[in-house]
Amino acid sequence: QAAARFRPSHQHDLLTPPVHQYSVDGAFEVATRKVFPEGLQGRSFLDCACNCGGYSFAAKDRGAGEVYGFDIREFWIRQARFLQENRDRESSGMRFDVASFDDLARQDRQYDIGWFSGIFYHLPDPIATLKIVADRTQEVLFLNTACMWFDVTRPEVPELIFRPEGVSPALSGVNGVSWLPSGPLVLSQILKWMGFAETKVYFWQQDAAEAKPGTRRRSQGRIAIAAARDPALLSAMTNLDAPDLRRSGTATGGAGRLDLAAARPTSTMAPARGPRTPTAAGPAVARVAAAKPAAETRPLVWEDDLTSQARDTRPFEVVPPPSTWTADVFAALSESDMIGIADLPLVQLAARDTAPIPLLDDREKYNPDGNLSYWLSGLRDYHAVTRALARHGGRTDRIIDIGAASGRVLRHFAFQSDSPEIWAADVNHRHVRFLTEHMPAHVLPVALPALPHYPVEDNSFDLVMAFSVFTHIDVFETAFLAELRRMLGPGGLAYLTISDEHHWEALRTAATPTTAHLRGVMNRRYPGPSEALEAPLSQSNRWFRYKQTGPYRALAFTPQHQLATVWSRFFRLEEIIPGGHDDQTVVIARKT
Repeated sequence: QAAARFRPSHQHDLLTPPVHQYSVDGAFEVATRKVFPEGLQGRSFLDCACNCGGYSFAAKDRGAGEVYGFDIREFWIRQARFLQENRDRESSGMRFDVASFDDLARQDRQYDIGWFSGIFYHLPDPIATLKIVADRTQEVLFLNTACMWFDVTRPEVPELIFRPEGVSPALSGVNGVSWLPSGPLVLSQILKWMGFAETKVYFWQQDAAEAKPGTRRRSQGRIAIAAARDPALLSAMTNLDAPDLRRSGTATGGAGRLDLAAARPTSTMAPARGPRTPTAAGPAVARVAAAKPAAETRPLVWEDDLTSQARDTRPFEVVPPPSTWTADVFAALSESDMIGIADLPLVQLAARDTAPIPLLDDREKYNPDGNLSYWLSGLRDYHAVTRALARHGGRTDRIIDIGAASGRVLRHFAFQSDSPEIWAADVNHRHVRFLTEHMPAHVLPVALPALPHYPVEDNSFDLVMAFSVFTHIDVFETAFLAELRRMLGPGGLAYLTISDEHHWEALRTAATPTTAHLRGVMNRRYPGPSEALEAPLSQSNRWFRYKQTGPYRALAFTPQHQLATVWSRFFRLEEIIPGGHDDQTVVIARKT
């Protein structure tokens, strides 16, 4: 809020009081450092009631991609735009508008991160307004608000308490209405109703004693809560169960205090700052050491960077196996449902399949329209593979499905074929555990890191399958090709899917509902695809990475030129089938 008080130095620089930078930096880092330890990695950032853009600039300095800030008061936006034009750091992809939440509701843009700081308690209808932001937040929403004084000796009765407020102060609302939450329980319940699976309180502070009746103090507390669609994003964040107490305006101890040194990320995409020097505007803020140890939480450990769900033990929710389905389940199938499998006896095939169907979250989000369509999609790919093997003289005595997930395709090899030994490999330990629990004994599931090495002997397999695996390999492509060659026996076949020119052009034109959806996801999550899709696919690999760690981090495109110049060094390319796997291209390669 100090942005209006610029003063020129002898060098004609523009300076702001350092206390403002400390408060923004500290609050932003306390909120985000455990959720995004490597910085924001190109994520889009929505800053609601952005004031002069302090948090927007903090997000940009920590690696955000697109940043959009808005505020109802025009003078704040003038200041934000002035800062954007004159600061000496990266400011591309940032936009500030004079706008209301009604204006935001008319946008169809989605953001990875929503920032809702200092606004909830100024709104005449805070739940409806927060819902507008929640509906546009893909990953994590950070909510910071004033709250009622909290009696730690009593359980919270979740409620919102009305208080009138003026509209003339610069930092007030514009409606004359103030709603104060009773504490974290009411906020958590609201956010979970809005679709966030996990919430955690990361800052909570209040006065040591409740205000006396008749005093002018409007509130006695401040609380900040993070809400995530994926609970794993908040696994390293400590959840505070009581407020820190402040006396005489000074933080004196407890869980909610900001340790500005600890708040600094060890690695971000922002350039390094120089030392902070006290100015005439006031001395630099003193660092406050934490006195209360944080509760024990699972740390970010090395296997998280290479695998997924490594320590997961949650039970599975499943649908009864196809062998229990009745014939009328298949009676209403349309012609489009039967493309590629119209000549198959579906009822008889289903009767052989005795494994349950995993729910949507445990099948890589395949076929949200239903369990039958999920089963049919795997059957369709299974028969596409068997037809290809028939054309090229392939065998299935020993096969491996790389990136098998929870067995969408593999289950059909297990129940419909006579293959005696079927291996399954995946970086998601939960998928592997599902296969171990529910597939027959001749299926051998293996959990692996996202690195090109498989613990099998040379010349092990007649067939290697990899559906939508090379579409996510941003590094080690040639190492993966060499590993597949090592595992295949002489004359063995690889059935692989890639995104090439065919898929690229479908994305450029949004030719199908699937490509239109994927293009929208790309533009929300990855930096740069909207501009790249304006031109044809280049002759070299293209990939879009939305984070720097973890096994699921990129979307990759492999052009035909790459197949001809690189893949052909490892295999003889027998057949290339554009659109052979939905919008992806199938590559059938042989070890010679």
